[in-house]
Amino acid sequence: MLKPFKHQQRLIDENPKIRLLAHEGGTGKTVCACLWLKLDNRDEDALVICPKKVVKKWEKALKEWGTKATVMCMDMEFKSSKHKKWSAIIVDEVDHFGSPLFIKGTSARAKHLYGLIKLNIDTDRLLLSATPVRSTPYNFHNILCYLGIYIDWKQWREKFFELRTPFWSKYATWLVKDSWQKDIQPYIAKYSDIVLLSECVDELPPLIEEEIHIKMPKWIPTQDNDKFSDEHMYEQSKKLEHILEAGRNYRKVLVVAYYREHTERLFEELSKDKKTFMIRGGVKNQEDIIRQAQEIDDCYFVVQASIGDGFDLDTFSCAVFASMSYAVRDFVQMKFRMRRIHNLHPVKHYYLLAGRCDRAVFNTIKAGRDFVPSETFDSWEINNNNK
Repeated sequence: MLKPFKHQQRLIDENPKIRLLAHEGGTGKTVCACLWLKLDNRDEDALVICPKKVVKKWEKALKEWGTKATVMCMDMEFKSSKHKKWSAIIVDEVDHFGSPLFIKGTSARAKHLYGLIKLNIDTDRLLLSATPVRSTPYNFHNILCYLGIYIDWKQWREKFFELRTPFWSKYATWLVKDSWQKDIQPYIAKYSDIVLLSECVDELPPLIEEEIHIKMPKWIPTQDNDKFSDEHMYEQSKKLEHILEAGRNYRKVLVVAYYREHTERLFEELSKDKKTFMIRGGVKNQEDIIRQAQEIDDCYFVVQASIGDGFDLDTFSCAVFASMSYAVRDFVQMKFRMRRIHNLHPVKHYYLLAGRCDRAVFNTIKAGRDFVPSETFDSWEINNNNK
């Protein structure tokens, strides 16, 4: 039997009935959950809910650590399941269930989990997420509800939102306060078990980041291509040679791209150089592709920027961010992929910046704010017309 790390052993010793593990990516939250599940006969008839691309990873970990549970992917399998009483519940990447519960537009996924929790209100449960807040304070309010901690949603709204009239509307609406990301930190600290990767090891190998600025011919908009996405896609056109250079310096290169058509184009071009794998939204066999990319000695792996959570790429040492997701959560998750506690080594990240759109996304995300084109440019149309 493998030996747990100190922070994993601490969880065993404390043996909480209900807890949110907001442990940094790569620290071994899956192992924590498996060890917790072995205690007090929790695995008699337990449930694990997780992203589809890590179902087999969970099944393997449960077996390795000598425990058992029913593993359901959080999409169609869980959403179509009938509620029942379980001996314990684990929800991996629980931030996927962060769609606001008490206002219009909540997701079927969040509603279904809330219904399951209400039926299992006395059941031991463990929630896992390195990024418990995605894009709104309501995300963490949901998680508190899943933990059995109920704060009136109107009080929560008063704390983190304010009524104001945005430039795109005639009417006042509830918009997040500029300080909400700072203001929510005490709540995360109070209700979460937080562990950083640097706290788990004696010495954390370095993560080296380098910006590569690419000169581009001036963008000339027309009536057919005057959107932000048009200019941003144009900026992706001169990046292949820099990715190929990384491929000459590193045997295995993770390539991150935001647009679906960009991932497909990179896959096609990089495949001419050496073995290339790709996952993006809509690819069904993501777990098998990830496993193949992990096992091969020399390859590119193109991953759409919005789906970089939950899986291991610790056999890679280099990542090239050709373009980035607009969400801080996605960027943080992608940065974790190659730094895993069971196989730590130096890692290099390259950021390819080819124009004002790339720079706007990069600077906004690095500052810890989600990127919204209209907000960042104070109205894209006005800015575009004054070039």
